[in-house]
Amino acid sequence: MKDTYLKKILGGKCFNKIQSARVLMVGAGGLGCELLKDLVLSGYGEIHIVDLDTITLSNLNRQFLFRKTDIDKSKSLTVAKAVESFNYLGAKLVPHHGNVMDTKQFPLEWWQQFDYIFNALDNIEARRYVNSMCLLLKKPLMESGTEGYNGHVCPILPYYSACFDCQAHVAPKTYPVCTIRSTPSLPVHCITWAKEFLFYQLFDEVEDSGLNDSEAISKETDNDAEIENLAKEANELAELRAMIVNSDKDTFFRELVNKIFRVDIERLLQIDALWQTRRKPTPLHLEEYKLDVSDLSETKNWTIAENLYALYVSSANIQQRLKEEQYVAFDKDDDDTMTFVAAASNLRSFVFHIETKSKFDIKEIAGNIIPAIATTNAFISGFASAIGTQYFKHEKATLENTHLLHTSSAAKHAVVSAPIGPPNPECPSCSAYRGVLHVSRHDFDSLTLQWLVDQLVPLYKSDISIQVGQSKLIYDVDFDDYALDKLSQVPDFKNGETILVQDDSNRLDNLILYLAVGNETRFPPVKLKEKPVKEESDLDGSDDDGFELIEGDNSSDVEIIEEPPLKRKRV
Repeated sequence: MKDTYLKKILGGKCFNKIQSARVLMVGAGGLGCELLKDLVLSGYGEIHIVDLDTITLSNLNRQFLFRKTDIDKSKSLTVAKAVESFNYLGAKLVPHHGNVMDTKQFPLEWWQQFDYIFNALDNIEARRYVNSMCLLLKKPLMESGTEGYNGHVCPILPYYSACFDCQAHVAPKTYPVCTIRSTPSLPVHCITWAKEFLFYQLFDEVEDSGLNDSEAISKETDNDAEIENLAKEANELAELRAMIVNSDKDTFFRELVNKIFRVDIERLLQIDALWQTRRKPTPLHLEEYKLDVSDLSETKNWTIAENLYALYVSSANIQQRLKEEQYVAFDKDDDDTMTFVAAASNLRSFVFHIETKSKFDIKEIAGNIIPAIATTNAFISGFASAIGTQYFKHEKATLENTHLLHTSSAAKHAVVSAPIGPPNPECPSCSAYRGVLHVSRHDFDSLTLQWLVDQLVPLYKSDISIQVGQSKLIYDVDFDDYALDKLSQVPDFKNGETILVQDDSNRLDNLILYLAVGNETRFPPVKLKEKPVKEESDLDGSDDDGFELIEGDNSSDVEIIEEPPLKRKRV
């Protein structure tokens, strides 16, 4: 029998539970491919797979279930087919191509069917959303992630253990617009400029981006000359964009280089205030160089002549494509677009006396690629699957019989295991009381926001504030503009949205309601407790070091999780 060894290892009772279990795996990338293999071979009866992405060439080196012929196909649909060759125990595989945060495709009822949820995600927003749904429905969650040789596995038992939001996460690195466009000092500044500004303005669908935001620029500098120069630079790019279809490749290339790497730089040099404490850039004169085609290897640092030739070839190719396509979007796996960004960023680095990079290195930065190692994905997913089975083996999962795991740089302890910790009493997610607010479709169009306020005020016996979605204030004692509006007319008040309720005195628990518009109106039973009083030592601003969660295979999207403001009043 194919299940003989599994029954011996897990025990017959545990194996039967796993066979009848319905689990969800969110993410089908590097970690997800390995994890799905382990879940299938562990005997899970029904596995749902959710992923938004399609397969690219750069995925193939570590996402072993994909082949070259799978490029541009859905990851979730492809992995479900790929594991059939070793689906010996007959797991039912249900792929879903979509965003797990889409409440229309994945409503509350859909989430309720699962016995266990495995995260194999690579972005913080989706991880926080899955965490919030698990808290709402009290579903156990296996949180895992890898980054290079590092990795973690962290089981989450809602309200018994720390949740994903119990710990702060590292803030994303961003750069001021004026630094990117006027005074770069690092290779990443030039790469960001080439990808997010130059390429975007010349070739992409929309002719505006965050790096051309006049409001953001005005907040960063009060130098009128710099603001005027940035406006002229944007106008020049608009003129270059207009030339793409109507000019030959040689003319376009000469105008591109002269305007971007000579004229713009000469104009910047006239703003003395920018160079009082910085080294001045050196304009690039195209006539001083003969284009060099000798070696455009991705792993070597190109000379200036080679960068110019790479820019010439890539811009000509994109120019030709734009005669048939409306726009060309940047893709790290599109050789034309990647070569253009690499050459343009290196030429800008040369002008500003910054070290240049190889195309390979620039691709890592421009493509937001964090080194991912197949071996790390393999053993982290193996631990995630193995620890997950413990939930089905024990009659009741506890803090003592459930462990987290993470890698270590210590010579004798490559992997470290420890019991999971209790919830953080100050966590904005699991310290709040959660419930589902059911509203019938008829009442959604007839009841007013004041009706909801009248349900909530008696719970707190004080003034309250109500926020919806991403901290959008819709009610407090000084802001009742929407009080008499029908629920369906209140901005962002819609099915699947979360509603945050807080009391002005900050005495009782926050309340988080999930809005479910359906066939009936039912307010959830709510029991609010008093918030713990902070000791003097808690108010000195010091932080305790905690276990660092790694943000996932190929993750680039991390942020500091902060407690929501007590109230936002209208000024």
